[in-house]
Amino acid sequence: MTDNNHGIFSFGSMTLIVGGLALLGLLAWGWVSGQSLPLWPALLVAAVNVVASVKVFRETKAKRAAMQAAAAEAAQKKRKEK
Repeated sequence: MTDNNHGIFSFGSMTLIVGGLALLGLLAWGWVSGQSLPLWPALLVAAVNVVASVKVFRETKAKRAAMQAAAAEAAQKKRKEK
C-alpha cells in the first residue's frame, strides 16, 4: 500500500511483511534442522500477522472513506460554483 504522506509502506503493511518473513524463517529452520516447529514462536508470529491484517484492513477502510469524503466535498463545491 502506497502512502504518499508517510513513506512507501504503511506500518501495518511492514508488520505483515516482517511477520511473514519470520514465519518463513521458522518454517525453513524446522525443515533444515528436521525438528518440529516451536509452538510459542509460531503462535506469536501468527498473532502478529492477525493483528497486522486487522490494522491494514482498518487503514484501508479509513483511507477509502477519506477519499470518498474529499470527492463528495469537491463535487459539492463544484456545484455551488455553477
